[in-house]
Amino acid sequence: MEQKNERLRERLLSRLPQSANFSAYRDEVSSMLEKNEKSLRWQKRGASALWIFVIGFFVLLTSRGAHWLDTPKGHYCEFTVCLLLITGAVELLKHFINQTRVELLKEVKQVQLQVLELQASLRKGGEQ
Repeated sequence: MEQKNERLRERLLSRLPQSANFSAYRDEVSSMLEKNEKSLRWQKRGASALWIFVIGFFVLLTSRGAHWLDTPKGHYCEFTVCLLLITGAVELLKHFINQTRVELLKEVKQVQLQVLELQASLRKGGEQ
């Protein structure tokens, strides 16, 4: 088990950028975070549009479905409204989870860049 952890540690440490390509890594991280933010904005727009559609459809079906509650059409409307409300809630939950993931990734990458900068400054200080 100990050897397995050591191999995992070595693989993770080998992925860290070296001081020579630190600025390229910083640019890569900033472009990745920007891409995630852009994707998150589109997801927010999509979830908002879906939720507005669900609420509008909910109002329409409940106002029409009240007259049809004794008919199979009324039960179909009730089922459709419940299904759409669940779908809208799932989409909003998915958006909030993705938003939290992007915020956490941003904080982790910021800490990683700070640690790498400190390591680079220590190396420069040790060489002088």
